[in-house]
Amino acid sequence: MGFRDLLKRSVKKAIGRDAGSKPAAKKGRGALPAGAVAWSERVTDTKSAEVVVDGVGVAVFRVNGRLHAIDNACTHEDGPLGEGSVEGGVVTCPYHDWRFDIASGECLSHDNRAVGCWAVEERDGAIYVTGRTSQGSTERGGAHNDGLEVITKNLDDE
Repeated sequence: MGFRDLLKRSVKKAIGRDAGSKPAAKKGRGALPAGAVAWSERVTDTKSAEVVVDGVGVAVFRVNGRLHAIDNACTHEDGPLGEGSVEGGVVTCPYHDWRFDIASGECLSHDNRAVGCWAVEERDGAIYVTGRTSQGSTERGGAHNDGLEVITKNLDDE
């Protein structure tokens, strides 16, 4: 198997169809109701959903059966929080391990770096994200410890 075959297989797996063919018919439910962002079964206590609301990435989580929605971009370096690990109502960014309280958006790693929260509701088997309840920080960057040593070199000394 060559690189192209591997790439085609990866793309096929990611989008659930053969590249270049029409999308496969979805099993089960039809189209989402107007305004809904996901079917309820898509978000479980172990699986989040990453959606777009009003042009903004939002991560939807279910914690102890209750839905919560926060900005999907970590306030450190915009890591996808919806891909982070969740434990005890706290999501850890997959990039540099910044931690956020899913219910409040509070950043547990650095003060004043909360993510915005969104109102979310569930009805008739669908999830609706209906608007912001808090803004969150617009500041980005900051310290992180990813276990790698940073080595700087002055090129003018050579």
